[in-house]
Amino acid sequence: MDIPETCKTILLDEIEFIRKKIIEEPDISDKIYYYSAAYGMTRRIVNLKFDPQLQFMDFILNVTYQIMITRLNSIRSGDLNVPLDANFFNDLAYCLEQLKEKIQQNEDTYLILQKIYNLTSLLEGNGYYLSQKGVQVFTR
Repeated sequence: MDIPETCKTILLDEIEFIRKKIIEEPDISDKIYYYSAAYGMTRRIVNLKFDPQLQFMDFILNVTYQIMITRLNSIRSGDLNVPLDANFFNDLAYCLEQLKEKIQQNEDTYLILQKIYNLTSLLEGNGYYLSQKGVQVFTR
């Protein structure tokens, strides 16, 4: 990514904070709340210094947040057809750690963003359906 080092440092610090909160917080809605800060920060940095890879990251982080909040609201309303797997947030924290490493090393983030999306797709009907058919939608 072609962004200033100060912005990169801010983004890395934010991802680490979010990752820790996702691990530490016991409440699912708090975990999702903290996750929303990821696309919040990417959006701020994109607005300061446009970078196509960062904009794609912002898109994926925003979409996956929307999927999570939709699933949480569905569960709260009694829809339990697509469960929230107990390992979901551990896997998400792992992915955020991998994303942080890719950014630190100036490596392409596409594959880890793909993993984040594939993990989150398990919270939607089709992703869950595929997993029930035995398709390995997400792998670490």
